[in-house]
Amino acid sequence: LLTLVLIALTIRVDRSAAVALLPDVQVTEYVALPDDDAYPPTVALTPDGTLFTGSYATGVVWRVAPDLTVTEIPNTREQIGGVSGIAVLMDGALVVVDNGDPDPRTAGGSVWRVTLDGQVTTFATLDDDRGWVAPDDVAVDAQGYVYISDRGRNEIWRFDADGANGAVWWVPPVDAAILQRAITGLAYDSAHDAIIVTDPEANDIFRILMAEGETEVLYRHGERPNPPGFDGVTVTPDGTIYVAALGQNGIASVDDGDLDYIAGLFRGASDVAYANGRLFVANFDQTSLVVPLYRPSLPFAIDVIQLSPDSSG
Repeated sequence: LLTLVLIALTIRVDRSAAVALLPDVQVTEYVALPDDDAYPPTVALTPDGTLFTGSYATGVVWRVAPDLTVTEIPNTREQIGGVSGIAVLMDGALVVVDNGDPDPRTAGGSVWRVTLDGQVTTFATLDDDRGWVAPDDVAVDAQGYVYISDRGRNEIWRFDADGANGAVWWVPPVDAAILQRAITGLAYDSAHDAIIVTDPEANDIFRILMAEGETEVLYRHGERPNPPGFDGVTVTPDGTIYVAALGQNGIASVDDGDLDYIAGLFRGASDVAYANGRLFVANFDQTSLVVPLYRPSLPFAIDVIQLSPDSSG
């Protein structure tokens, strides 16, 4: 029995490298993260190419400079329970969605404002008895409004840039055929002045237009095989949508109701962010968070996809 336990404690899968699924796409590792419990679920970018990510397990937030220098933002490890989503505000500070606990089955959370010098303060709270149930992702629109998804409440809340005036902004349309939803990934679509929303339970993708308030269904997987398990999403300046399919460990484009995979074999493709013809992908490698005997493939890393000129937005 002891031998079996010792063997089980070393269960791990060989560290796979992501691969391109199109001839004009290239995939490489961008940067390795320093901690053995990094579990990066999210990526966010600034116009100068600075990347931000964080640990779902420890709450630390890292800044990755364009020269690939990785810097830990002070006080995040001490004050944040676990990073779920990050967005960059117009003033350069970060909004960090905190899951509160590395066990994804627990409820609760917080949303923080984090400056690069390590000031961590509350960004927003909910003014009802439930509070945050399972806050997940965050996006900022062209006016500076901040949108936060809560998978447990199945709501998107909108806040001013300073975290004030929070209100429910969107809930998914009622569909008797869909028994469970989990509103998750968010991205701002500047080409349509809209918010893109993913739902990994129903495997739907929505676009909510700001001006009209209209909800469009961009993709519906339905009962087809190989459910994508959508998570993070990003949009290029010309409106091309790329989504992280965590359930398939791939990155896909979404166009006219079609889902086309461009790269696969990531180690937990949980988020994707676009900048200057490249897609940055978080390798969450999350299995060991719920299966303790499983060992993640170290080091944790962010990958980069170099798009072809025709598909780079």
